[in-house]
Amino acid sequence: MIQTQWLAGLKGPERAQFKQTVIGSKIVLDKAREIVYNIVKEAEKVRINDYDSPSWSHKQADQNGYVRALRDVMLLLEVNPDREK
Repeated sequence: MIQTQWLAGLKGPERAQFKQTVIGSKIVLDKAREIVYNIVKEAEKVRINDYDSPSWSHKQADQNGYVRALRDVMLLLEVNPDREK
């Protein structure tokens, strides 16, 4: 299984070939996913100085959006050729 965004706009043999290219890149995509995962874990850590600012809630909302976007990237990088959608 790969996310459908990888194949958007591709048709026929080009689509099939690109799908195989993505699946063949699994080891690189898995490493990228691991890197993004570690960034997420670091970003989720709460620090005392996060609340030092009067606008801490805005900073927190921004941080939450950042983490949410990174999780979307992690989902995009997930490649499981044994499981089809």
